[in-house]
Order: sequence, then structure tokens, then C-alpha cells
Amino acid sequence: MFSKMKVFVSVFLFALVSAEDGGPAKVDEQFRKHNIVPQLISEAPKDVLEIVYPENIKASLGNELTPTQVKSQPQLYWTAEPEVKYTVVMEDPDAANSTGFLHWLVVNIPGSALTSGQVKAEYVGSGPPKGTGLHRYIFYVYKQSGDIEFTEPFTSKSSAGERLHFTSAKFAAKYNMGSPIAGNFYEAQYDDYVPILHSQFKKAPPPSTTVISVPEYITISTPTLKGRSLDLHNESLEQDAATTGASITTEPIPHDGLIFKKQHKYARKVNIQ
Repeated sequence: MFSKMKVFVSVFLFALVSAEDGGPAKVDEQFRKHNIVPQLISEAPKDVLEIVYPENIKASLGNELTPTQVKSQPQLYWTAEPEVKYTVVMEDPDAANSTGFLHWLVVNIPGSALTSGQVKAEYVGSGPPKGTGLHRYIFYVYKQSGDIEFTEPFTSKSSAGERLHFTSAKFAAKYNMGSPIAGNFYEAQYDDYVPILHSQFKKAPPPSTTVISVPEYITISTPTLKGRSLDLHNESLEQDAATTGASITTEPIPHDGLIFKKQHKYARKVNIQ
């Protein structure tokens, strides 16, 4: 009885949203007007996904919101079958030189119970860089055929690299989910919150090379080698390289000598006097 009541409430809410946004015809019109169809997906969803941010701020088929308004995770409402699993995707196709950016991904959602789904990418609000104009932020709901073992790794809100080059169409095709059954979108451009959002992303540490000083193998005067590379036909040097498994590369004298690279992580340096 309770499940039937939930379905009734969900359908009732959807009817209100559809009436407010103009129904399937309006969805198709706006998805085409903003070039979501056919640029990103082949056909518009039939249902409107209701997207509600704090202070009752709503996305409404292409209205403009600010990054400040959408910084917190919204509530989503769509017509759902209680026994069916769904996937929710939010993407920005205008980010990163139009290669796409994943903002939110929740899979294996039972019915419309979004908080009971499996979060694969935590929600990240809009962060269009200054001077890039309006970006489209699109939400899709896909109907799954059942429980799916998604192979994508978990992505936290502080991670950006794994979100790049994402497209919902390719993702849906990978898991045979077809076209989205519900959707909605808004547009946003830079505001003062964007630098704050970008600062939450962790900076990848630069690759490190450990340089270890070792006893000299060659003693030679610097002027002799100035502007030239060393000739490595030196028996003791070659033998040591073979023993340690290091590969030998030459460097011009301005770099102060020879560099031994071992397993691409460590280096040995031969000092030249």
C-alpha cells in the first residue's frame, strides 16, 4: 500500500512539473533549441526531471542560474517505478575544450530513492572559467535493465582529473541503457564562487626523481667536455650499469655530468671534476 502511495505521489508531482514546464513537447523544443539534441543525444527525454536547489531555486529547461546558487547538491524528482533501478548523470559538455566534464553520477538507484543509490562521482557544482560564457549543465535519468556492475572508479568532490572527457551518451551506450527517460538543464557562467570551487580540487604532485650521489667512475676536467656529451665506452661504467639494472643516458656538460636512470623512478649521478 505504501509503495503504491509513493508511486501515486511521484506521478502527481511529475504531472505538476510537466504542466509547469510545458510537457514532452516543450522538453523536445528546448533540448533542440540548446543543441542538446542532436549534438549530445539523439532524442529528448519524454519526462521532465525536477531539479530543486536550496531556497527553492529550480532548473527549468535552460534558465540561467549562478554557480553560487547551484553549489550544493540538489533534490531530484522523476516518475519512477519502485522495482526498477535508475542512473542519474549531470554533465557539462562545454567544459575542457568541449570534451565534457562529469559533475555527478549516481547509479543503481532503487526507484526514486536517490540517496539509496551508489555514488560513483560526488556532486560538484558549476565552475565555468572566466571568459568562457554560458555553459550547459544537463541532468539525465536513465532506466537500467537491472543491477549493473559499473566499472568506473569512485570520484570524490576534490578530484577533477577523472571527470574530464565524459559524455553521457557514450556512458549510456556502454551499459546498454538507451535514451534518457527524464532530463532537465540550466545554464551558468562565471561568478565569484568559481575560484572557491576550483580550489577544492587537489593538485596532482609533480613527478619526483631521487638523485643519489655515488663515487666517481670518471675523473676528467670540465673544459675538455664543455658543450659536448660524454662517450660512454667505459668498461667499469658499463659493468656497473649492467649490475644495477640501470640504463645510461648522456647529458651535455652544462647539466654537470651523467645521469643513471633506474626503473624510471630513481637516478644516479656521476660527478665530473
